[in-house]
Amino acid sequence: MDCNGYRFEVEYFENGIVDKKNIKIDLFSDEAEKVVECFLNPKIVMDGDYEKDERKGYKCKNNRWDRNCPKNQRKIKKKLSSTQIRKFYEEVLNLKQKLDNGEDFRKILPYFKMLKAKANVAFERDVINTNFKTFIEENVDYVTKGSLEEMKKKFKVFCTFFEAVVAYAKGRIKD
Repeated sequence: MDCNGYRFEVEYFENGIVDKKNIKIDLFSDEAEKVVECFLNPKIVMDGDYEKDERKGYKCKNNRWDRNCPKNQRKIKKKLSSTQIRKFYEEVLNLKQKLDNGEDFRKILPYFKMLKAKANVAFERDVINTNFKTFIEENVDYVTKGSLEEMKKKFKVFCTFFEAVVAYAKGRIKD
């Protein structure tokens, strides 16, 4: 995820070694805070209140990009709300609770992967922005690579990381 010269590389562990003792020191603090900054500054360039892409032009109300989209047909960009962040976070918490209650991680994994599809739907409905969608997609992809045991460890770290992101978003991102 890129924004304002900052690039969030999805890596929870020092030197890429998946171990609870090896979690990046600033993952739950500085990294989480910078991710929230990215949510506040999505990749799409704004022209007033309207979505604009330098190459494609303006986004029209029919969800198509058009260089010559008339002003009265331009789509206003919906900002990311704390409600949407909480909605995704609660889904992650529900999955974590199932894991904590002894459910096999293999059974939880398909529902975790489905977060990408849900992020896509939310993005198409204009209730989340580009950077939040990218955050969900990149973290799901990162967690779901490796052995089942590594995925389980990464999932637990992601839950805590997402908790930190939600905490930093509180008060900064309004409904």
